[in-house]
Amino acid sequence: MHTDKFIKDIAPAAQDCCRRTGVFASCIIAQAALESGWGRTVPVDEKTGRSSNNLFGIKGEGPCGCIEIPHMEYENGKRVWRKAKFRCYHDYAECIRDWEEVIMHDRYKPVREARTPDEAAHQLYRCGYATDLEYPQKLMSIMRQYNLYSYDND
Repeated sequence: MHTDKFIKDIAPAAQDCCRRTGVFASCIIAQAALESGWGRTVPVDEKTGRSSNNLFGIKGEGPCGCIEIPHMEYENGKRVWRKAKFRCYHDYAECIRDWEEVIMHDRYKPVREARTPDEAAHQLYRCGYATDLEYPQKLMSIMRQYNLYSYDND
């Protein structure tokens, strides 16, 4: 999927999520882009080819069940491969609504209270959302390159 189309497709749901949670839409869009390779690498069932529509790599059981696939994480700064179950959704908007429930846990309060999108990117890492040491920089790079900050001013 082209980056402009991806942004256009998920921006309304990200902005709605921003209004309900306080998390900047720019950060939500950047995280979805990073985690899903702009929608190209969402987890897919290896047997059926069915897309999970899981933009954020959320593990567990979703509204459409789950799929089990190998995935890469970082442990002590090194890449390791593990097999895990990832949630499945009917569409991207449903995925963003589910992400909203995840981000409302107390653990992510600093993300919701961030004063800037860049601070929110750092807080996502500090709160344990991702294990990649460069996660905040990657999110901020996407936000800058695609001018996602403009989605925070709706």
